[in-house]
Amino acid sequence: MNLLGKLFNRKKKLIDSAELKVCIIDESTTDLWTTFGITEERRDEIVEICKEAYKLHDIKSHSYVYIVDKCKNVNEVVTATIVFERMCEQTENHPLAGLMKLFGS
Repeated sequence: MNLLGKLFNRKKKLIDSAELKVCIIDESTTDLWTTFGITEERRDEIVEICKEAYKLHDIKSHSYVYIVDKCKNVNEVVTATIVFERMCEQTENHPLAGLMKLFGS
């Protein structure tokens, strides 16, 4: 019985993948959205996705699963992560804000 417990309670492992590469579209700007080739329209959509994730989930990892599922590529995941983290830092009353303070952010 102990063996079955070990089989079903294994932790997931992160596997290295060469498929995840950021694509620089325009190096002539300091605007991250433009650098990553994300249009203003898509930028607004990503911000809305982050807001939805923030409102729907109290557990940060669930928020990230939601966000990543809505992103189309790695560039969007990177920018969405930045937006979401800033949202967490700015909102004092949200359950995730306390977690951020705990880790010194």
